[in-house]
Amino acid sequence: MTIPKILLASAVLFSFSYAKHTFKTYDDLCEKSEQQECINDKTQVKNLQIALNANKKLKLNLKVDGKWGKSTKSAVIKFQKEYKLKPMVGYVGTKTKRQLDKVSKNITFKKISKTKKSNSKEKAYSDFRKKTNLKKSYKVFKNNSLLSKANKRNTKLKVDISEQRVRLYVDGKVALCSPCTTGAKRKLEPNSGAIRDKRTPKGTFKIQEKIVDKRSTIFGRYYRGGKIVYKGDKRKYHGKKAKYVGASLQNWMRLTSSGIGLHASKYIKRTPGTNGCIRLPYKVAKTIFAKVNAGTKVSIVN
Repeated sequence: MTIPKILLASAVLFSFSYAKHTFKTYDDLCEKSEQQECINDKTQVKNLQIALNANKKLKLNLKVDGKWGKSTKSAVIKFQKEYKLKPMVGYVGTKTKRQLDKVSKNITFKKISKTKKSNSKEKAYSDFRKKTNLKKSYKVFKNNSLLSKANKRNTKLKVDISEQRVRLYVDGKVALCSPCTTGAKRKLEPNSGAIRDKRTPKGTFKIQEKIVDKRSTIFGRYYRGGKIVYKGDKRKYHGKKAKYVGASLQNWMRLTSSGIGLHASKYIKRTPGTNGCIRLPYKVAKTIFAKVNAGTKVSIVN
């Protein structure tokens, strides 16, 4: 074998070896909301903690235990601020993983078991149902093989109010099952002082429109002179005239003309609590938004 060929073979073997340990091969690490559980493989989280501890500029002393908590999230935010990775929210997505790879080339990581998979990748939905308390758990089921076959014409959604779960079906099979939050039975209406029934309406609907970043007409912030003077429920504001900017409702999917729809939110609970809309975890909302279309059938049952 000639020297150039030997060098090429060595380079290929090195790149293959490195690829096994690169953060880019990991799932995105941990949901954006503190209420949602981190469902990543513990060894992946350990490797994240090792990489963060190795950064001398940050001077961290994380416990390498594979547990996602406030200290690890805080460390990730410091890392994101150090390298100006936006949004700086402690959520390890593509940009953060790419930077982690750049700064951890000489670090020895713990090996990821080939047979062990994260909880989000159960081999079948039936297994996921058996192992998960659907009414209490924040775990998300995803069948990536099915999701890859979604073409917007073979999908439908089902929202189960009793379980506070949303399911995305592809060709009649569950491709995704996630916690969600639907409308509350009793909700105070600040402008009138009345307590009203805000339960999400049951029935069969169709997605009427899709907006990547819709703005809320109820919740948001008031600005005066470029400064925030109030944030929260618009109906509670009784101050001087100010500019209102609605809160972001990412991946908005409208179901009714009265303003009921599905959208991303960090406030995901295991009990009803909205004004009628269906809140979804960020990653789930993004996935569903990409796989459905205007006209997609949505069943809301109890």
